[in-house]
Amino acid sequence: MSLSNLFNLAGGALVAPSIVIPASVPLELSGEAVRGRICTFLDDTGSEWALRPDLTLPVALDEISARKSGDVSGESLRQYQAPVFRLPAIAGEPVEFEQAGFEIFGGASTPDVDASVLTSVVEACERGGRSDGQVSFGDLSLFPSFVDALDLSDEASSGLKRAFRQEGGVRAYLTGQSADSSGLAKRLKGMSRDEAAEFVEDIFKLTGIRPVGERSSDEIVERMFERANAGQGDLSSAAKTVLDRVLNVDGLVEDALRELTTIATEAGLSALQPALDKLEQRHALIAERTNSSWVDGAQFATRFGRRFTYYDGFVFEVAASSNAVDLAKPFAAGGRYDALLSDLSMGDVDETAIGGVVIPHRLSPTRGGRS
Repeated sequence: MSLSNLFNLAGGALVAPSIVIPASVPLELSGEAVRGRICTFLDDTGSEWALRPDLTLPVALDEISARKSGDVSGESLRQYQAPVFRLPAIAGEPVEFEQAGFEIFGGASTPDVDASVLTSVVEACERGGRSDGQVSFGDLSLFPSFVDALDLSDEASSGLKRAFRQEGGVRAYLTGQSADSSGLAKRLKGMSRDEAAEFVEDIFKLTGIRPVGERSSDEIVERMFERANAGQGDLSSAAKTVLDRVLNVDGLVEDALRELTTIATEAGLSALQPALDKLEQRHALIAERTNSSWVDGAQFATRFGRRFTYYDGFVFEVAASSNAVDLAKPFAAGGRYDALLSDLSMGDVDETAIGGVVIPHRLSPTRGGRS
């Protein structure tokens, strides 16, 4: 199935990103937990590489190079259709499979653009033979917005935001359990980030043991440092209650938005109104532009999307149904990752970014209704 048959986007360049990328890119972004899903190898110099696990990362790396050289400025649209390589988490899924999609760099970061991306992806699914699907939404900027609105200490604020990116991290932080879960983590408590790195490096030198992977030393230090400092920073019981309620928001989009507004109102967090208005506006635009067979029954969860570690805002997935098996293998996905270019370029390129993909081999015609 050709890209032109799926997406109907004006302009933009059809790109062919590199098949291999430095393994440090996905490992630094997602941690060693993703090593079991990516296909890595060492070259003759000992450098570690990975077959691209998606197309967003190599396209983003190419975009950074183009902007650094002055070849690109302002808004740019990149379209692609090419194979990606992942070790399957679900039996029967292929290691190599095709993705078709697009990325928009340097555009407006608005609800209107977010809604347009979701609409374009849904329309592509329809061209691919789907008549409906189960849409799941999230917004990875929401929990940090609540943290900021609570006016916590810098230590607590940064700790909670880091913890949010990990499954169970916030609850571990709030209870302080992770600070007691490791003897080594206890030894790091009170150290600065640099002191912790020196301490762990000394252990490697004394034992002669080195972790596998180019960047795993840094990963270990970061994990230990977070665990050592989890639970620190004064949090009132009221703040803990608010954060716990926010973390548990999960249901129909309309119900979730009402619950979030109720939480903010009851806690007196008026500073959150712009963020909540943005959620409402985005959903209204999506409902207006998208066939009801897709958005009726759409779900929103505060926690949704954390495994996509480079995303930092609006995220979505589209699956065949709401059962667990189908949700685990969506046929479309996308979202906003406004900080990625800056992170990958160490601040040299700072442009917004959003994109969406369709996985053709998971699109099966169901014109009579949901499968």
